[in-house]
Amino acid sequence: MRTRLALPKHLASIASALLLVAGLGTVGCATKREVVVPAPSALLAPQPNSAEASDCGVQIVVQTNAWDGYPRDLNGDVIPLKVTIRNHGRHLLAIRYGNFTLVAEDRRYADIPPYEITGHTYEHLQPRWAYSNAEYVSVPLPTKEMLERSISEGIVSRNETAGGFLYFHKPGPGSQTLSFRTILVDADTGQTFGIIVVPLALRSL
Repeated sequence: MRTRLALPKHLASIASALLLVAGLGTVGCATKREVVVPAPSALLAPQPNSAEASDCGVQIVVQTNAWDGYPRDLNGDVIPLKVTIRNHGRHLLAIRYGNFTLVAEDRRYADIPPYEITGHTYEHLQPRWAYSNAEYVSVPLPTKEMLERSISEGIVSRNETAGGFLYFHKPGPGSQTLSFRTILVDADTGQTFGIIVVPLALRSL
């Protein structure tokens, strides 16, 4: 009968950590990265990777792949979209997280309030040149920077601009056609007065 030797506790912990790091490196090499981009049918905006649309005097500009904060790569966990709202209409515009939706073919993904984001992501140890490609640290979400740079609920008055990041769950596999939808709600009456749709798409890298 073959006897199995047990590692001391401190060595077992080290071995488990090394297996986790190796696994992350393997997954990173094997998995294709998907990013959101403006769809071919979208009206492009001047900013890089941006598209825009308007209704009733309100303009929405959606900039994809604009997140440059900490953690560096959020696309594996949530999709961060930088949104600029310009109100040139006659309504006071109510900003509510529930008014923004990412639609992937037959499924809708509501905007996640930043303080409700949960889970962890993995960030490459810095400085990057000092560590191998398989060395990561676990980062709990949301980070302070995610909270600070998000769009706040409130009101956009006439001739004012608001902006920041909105966060969405990543659409499932096969969802190539997306649209960013904003319901325009009058802050005084609570009535919907328009809808803005910005066509987007998922691209594999």
